[in-house]
Amino acid sequence: MTKRPGKGNQKRAIRYLPIYGCISTGIIYIAVGVIAILSLLRIKHGGASESSFLLSISDYTFGDVLVFLILLGMLSYFAWRIYESIKDPYKYGSNWRGLGHRAGICLSSLADALIAYSALMVLLGLSEVSESGRPQQQREMISNMLQKSWGDWVVISLGVIVMGTALVQLLYGLRKGYRERLDIAGYRKEWKKLIFLLAKIGYLCRGIILGIIGFFFVKAGFTDNEQYVVNTDKAFNFIGDHVGKLPFAVVAVGTICYGLFMFAMGFTYDVDNDPTDPGYG
Repeated sequence: MTKRPGKGNQKRAIRYLPIYGCISTGIIYIAVGVIAILSLLRIKHGGASESSFLLSISDYTFGDVLVFLILLGMLSYFAWRIYESIKDPYKYGSNWRGLGHRAGICLSSLADALIAYSALMVLLGLSEVSESGRPQQQREMISNMLQKSWGDWVVISLGVIVMGTALVQLLYGLRKGYRERLDIAGYRKEWKKLIFLLAKIGYLCRGIILGIIGFFFVKAGFTDNEQYVVNTDKAFNFIGDHVGKLPFAVVAVGTICYGLFMFAMGFTYDVDNDPTDPGYG
């Protein structure tokens, strides 16, 4: 069969989108997890959020360059996730279950879009994010929404969407939905187990953080009070203040695991969905 001209080059170009995106995501969540642990040890005061991390590194020499590279990475991953949901390379199908799975992919891409937006605001010098992790920008946005007659329901809907994304993350980790994206058939059994363990812990802890964020968005909508809105940093604080320091540490380490898994997935991403190398071993 004759290969169409340029098809191989196009496929190679597309392959770089998830690779670059996963690595950028990995950098962010490893940093967020490390900052959370430093906060727990009182070495650093807050700042364990994606936006705060981006703002903090922009202060260093060549920091804006790194923020720009992360921005490109998040845009790459966002573009890839949209491509996945539309083109359906993993053959989820167009029945209700397949469409639900593809809708979950779209939901998961929202976090990447928000990080890309934060990076852009930092580069343009328009960010009102605090390096200490206070969600003042998010609260101001929600405050403006709540002043509208329809604002509370919009905020509640946003919270429900975030909670839905959290559920997708939890199920994705528990059901090992990520395996079809890993081309690790040639890896040793020990490495496969390590990658799967990083994924299971990482998705579980990421789901917990998103669930807390979504819950407080819903609460802010019902109470008409933007002060209930939390970001990743304040979600960590909620765990530490109301659940315990040990769960805080576990979720922080889990966030690092999520970042490490994203590195692993970036270097082994299977964009072809080749059934001969699914990495299930």
